[in-house]
Amino acid sequence: MTIINPPRARNIMIISAVMLLILGTLAVFTASSFKSLLLTNSESSTIFLLSHIKKVLIGIAAGVVAWLIPPRKLKKAAPVLYGVSIVMLVTLILLRGTHWAPVINGSARWLVLFSGFRIMPSEIVRIAYVILAASLVSDGVIRARTGIGVVWLAVLGIIPAALVASQPDFAGGMYILIVMVTVLFLAESRFKDMLVLFLLMLAMASVVVFSSEYRRVRLVSWFSPGDAAQASTYQPEQACIALGSGGIMGRGIGRGRQQRGFLPEAFSDYIFAVIGEESGFAGVLLILTLLLLLLLSGWTIAQNADHLFGYLVAGGLIASIALGMFIHMGVVTRIFPSTGMPLPLVSWGGSNLMVTIGTLGIVSRVASEGTRR
Repeated sequence: MTIINPPRARNIMIISAVMLLILGTLAVFTASSFKSLLLTNSESSTIFLLSHIKKVLIGIAAGVVAWLIPPRKLKKAAPVLYGVSIVMLVTLILLRGTHWAPVINGSARWLVLFSGFRIMPSEIVRIAYVILAASLVSDGVIRARTGIGVVWLAVLGIIPAALVASQPDFAGGMYILIVMVTVLFLAESRFKDMLVLFLLMLAMASVVVFSSEYRRVRLVSWFSPGDAAQASTYQPEQACIALGSGGIMGRGIGRGRQQRGFLPEAFSDYIFAVIGEESGFAGVLLILTLLLLLLLSGWTIAQNADHLFGYLVAGGLIASIALGMFIHMGVVTRIFPSTGMPLPLVSWGGSNLMVTIGTLGIVSRVASEGTRR
């Protein structure tokens, strides 16, 4: 029996998302103001804030559009969305190093479109895979409880994961693979098939990690920080200093010290550390509570969907948000190796922000379609 019905769960999810967007906008402003002043010779502290607000508004528009699409039309559009996202990834690789696919921090992850607008194809392909897999399984085209069905779903996930890893973005590729495994679990694939797939993925990941000196150094710095080079542990150490120095109530909004040149990517990949420094345990607890409310309400919607497609697509999309949340917090607290992962609905980051809001629009539509009887 469901304690919270889907319409109420949808309302809780939307309210939680709105509050996270508001708090995230405030956090982005305080975390980015110092860098903004540096880039503008102290003329403006809001260049990143204004960009963030614009992306929030675009994301809300995407969420509304996603909510307006009925599940049957979403299923029909799934192959097209997946195909377009694959084409975007291939284009990104082919144009790597050009104006259209600039290399930033050693990786080409963004396609530059009109008026300098950038989009990250890896974010698009992540939801495209979930929607396509849910469509194929719910229509009976692929039977997830058979070995061949698992192979097909794995191939559909491995192709974009390999393309993302070749950018290179190893963490992004692993992200897609974990989402793929989650979809297989939701589709009730057999344990023995998933175990074989997991072992193969582990073997491939090991080869990829140890074939790159950069990734090997990061892994060593995670397992044995004392033996790692100082440069490889700098960001995680600064994040822990920021998170731990906030105490119970924090230093105060706008009074954080680590984002003033000490903590790189403070308003995106490490914004959770900034929140901990400025608002302390109280602020961290508030963000965690809102995120958990969002995830639990989204899972309630998935469990009570009146059709298999709704269950798989809502469950898979909510799981992808949860995964991004855990990776971001795990990196900040040094549970996971350092990697670039924004905190959903909170960090500065256009594609992730817009895709996450669009995802919530799809899940909200599932809640509006009725409940399982």
